Amino acid sequence: MLPIALIAAAKFPRDSLTDAALIAYAKPFHGSHDWKTFPENGKVIGIYHETKVVADVRCSDVCPNYTRMVIHYDLPPGPECKAADGTVVDVLMPISIAVHNEKFCVPRILVTGVLYSAP
Repeated sequence: MLPIALIAAAKFPRDSLTDAALIAYAKPFHGSHDWKTFPENGKVIGIYHETKVVADVRCSDVCPNYTRMVIHYDLPPGPECKAADGTVVDVLMPISIAVHNEKFCVPRILVTGVLYSAP
């Protein structure tokens, strides 16, 4: 019986983040240029609405200048994003000496106040 419970728990992760916890995590980064405090690229922040929330941290050719962080669901934009109550947002991300628009699936609670992106 225990193996079945473990498989079920792995398939349906419990939320480790509340609305308040996710906002509290994101708020200090909003508008911040303190790159030393940014999480590692790909870091799993926690589980929110049964979906992994991760941080994308990228910098261009002049690091740490032009570093950008986006907190988002570990989901592609589209039906899976909508099912997780996410919002698809466009973010200008650094690439080489330029930037390009990239779509991310962001928890809806972070869209208000644009708390999903830094700086």
